[in-house]
Amino acid sequence: MWFTLSLFCAFFTATTAALTKILIKDNDEFLIGWLRYLICLPLFAILFVIAPKPRLDFAFWKNVFILLPLELGAFLLFLKSIKISPLSLTFPFLGLTPVFSILAAYLFLGERVNHQGVAGIMLIAIGAYLLNADLIKKGVLEPIKKVYTEKGSMLMIMVAFIYSITSILGKKGVLLSSPTLFPLVYYPIFLVVYTIFIFFWLKRNNLNLKLNKFYFLILILSSLSFVLGIMFHFKAISMIEVPYMISVKRMSLLFSVLYGAIIFKEKNIRYRLIGASVMVAGVLVLVM
Repeated sequence: MWFTLSLFCAFFTATTAALTKILIKDNDEFLIGWLRYLICLPLFAILFVIAPKPRLDFAFWKNVFILLPLELGAFLLFLKSIKISPLSLTFPFLGLTPVFSILAAYLFLGERVNHQGVAGIMLIAIGAYLLNADLIKKGVLEPIKKVYTEKGSMLMIMVAFIYSITSILGKKGVLLSSPTLFPLVYYPIFLVVYTIFIFFWLKRNNLNLKLNKFYFLILILSSLSFVLGIMFHFKAISMIEVPYMISVKRMSLLFSVLYGAIIFKEKNIRYRLIGASVMVAGVLVLVM
């Protein structure tokens, strides 16, 4: 069951990203991100009323307030990344999240990486290299240079690093509450923090919001997809260890490349599909 739930989470995660990219093409990405959370609020409220409510202690609230700034920072970087660069090129770098988790465990906990772990990391690195394999004809180092010069890719790598931390904190939040209650409590609080950010953002920037009937429909769909994605996420993560769930969730890399080809007509999809597939294989090897 956890595998099926994680796969649904992967699909809705990539779908939300694709719908969001459509919206931010002609709109400010931070404002669109905020509107998506705002539209989700009534649904969160309804679900909160009917959800079981275990007692939430100090440890839960401490965990939430550690998580909030990390989550907001990662989300803003994510929005900026998919706005300025192709979805099929940036989104697959989220596959680096388990690599960062393993490196953090080695640096801070002294946990050693076995041969299989090294193989998984190597596969992910090769996959990341293959995302820009079309540049090999200009030199074998060109795909690596492209990562550093493509601002969206660098931003997504930063997001992957932060997610390696927030995935663990999210798991802890679920254990201190419940898979259903945690997102229903956490995300409305996240919206409050996000609203404070948007208030100052709007004061510093004059933003024109282009929200016709088409964009409004896409906004509604992206909000619904987002809610479904996080509900599947927290339900799945309560049933299995974090790395296993995240590894299946990273199938979203493949979905995002397909969305890049179908919706945004992005180029070099063959290389990016191969690269994303190798990265997913690397993630699976890491957690087997």
